[in-house]
Amino acid sequence: MEESVDDKINLQLHGKSNEHSLVLADNANILIRVKNSIRKFFFKGKMKNLLLEDGKNTNLDESKFTLIQNDTGFVQEEILNARKAYRKYVINNSKNISTEILSFIKEKIKDNESKIRELIEMNEDDISYEEILEIWENEEKATSEFKLKNDETNRYNVPIGVIGVECDNSKEAIENIFRAISTRNAIIILHNNYNEYSIESLILLIVKECLKMFYIDDNIIQMDEKISIEINKLDKVIEKDKDITDKNVSNTIYVYQENDKFRDQAISEVETLQKSDEYKSYNIQLIKGEFGNIINYLNTNTSPAVCMYTQNAQKAYKFINWVNCENVFVNTGIQSFDDMVGNNNKFYNSKYVLHRGVF
Repeated sequence: MEESVDDKINLQLHGKSNEHSLVLADNANILIRVKNSIRKFFFKGKMKNLLLEDGKNTNLDESKFTLIQNDTGFVQEEILNARKAYRKYVINNSKNISTEILSFIKEKIKDNESKIRELIEMNEDDISYEEILEIWENEEKATSEFKLKNDETNRYNVPIGVIGVECDNSKEAIENIFRAISTRNAIIILHNNYNEYSIESLILLIVKECLKMFYIDDNIIQMDEKISIEINKLDKVIEKDKDITDKNVSNTIYVYQENDKFRDQAISEVETLQKSDEYKSYNIQLIKGEFGNIINYLNTNTSPAVCMYTQNAQKAYKFINWVNCENVFVNTGIQSFDDMVGNNNKFYNSKYVLHRGVF
């Protein structure tokens, strides 16, 4: 009978017939079972106790954590795209990127002057080509506010995230198109008179093409009818003739253990906060989970203060910039902070940041 491939492999491995190899394999299996039986006999009690002890400790620790899962709730595609664009743009480390983009936009506006003037005349717009350039100049000056530090409060201007801005006319819309570049927020213009053939639509098209030249996600700026956007899912809404709508800040302080190395430290921090008179009015919650889920959760459940424990510098940097919270700590525990009630800046959080041993 012709040997199978398995037979040939066994013959090569053992230098003997396949039948003899099988006998060796059976003997080896018997020997393993005997050794396992002896091991279980001598260590049965000891192993049982160790397993019970380890399981007990693990369960005690795990019961102190809230595991944050992926949020399966529906979020509008426009908002998801805006959030992705914001998260990439806000951590872009090119210091002058906003100024460079705005300068390039001005060049392209000038290159398209005749088309712009023609469309203004055709639509009988209440804005001139010169006014568009004036709006550009005002925003070009405003780029210096990004991450500007207040030396008195030690707080930084950090963009908020995805902001909806209600607009009625061309001037307001164009202002906010440029403002997304200068502030690094993702801005969705909620236009009450939306027209895809308007002058602001042409300016938006020019700006989006300019953004692509700098490898910036052009979803950082969008424009649509107000009724088409789920404004309750935005980080902030600036409506006409209404108070600015921020997300309500809860009274829960979150301590996030990103790395298991900090398990004991995170648990100890929560226990200390819970016993402190300074934080007795707050609910203290210890959380863990996949990094992206944590970011989404904290931006849905806005907090007065958050602390992350990690060794990962990249995640720490993203955490500081992406979490919509005005008091952010990394590896320091929750430090004394002021509730920034009534921050008048429409486009920035006044963010207090402390970190240790990660950068």
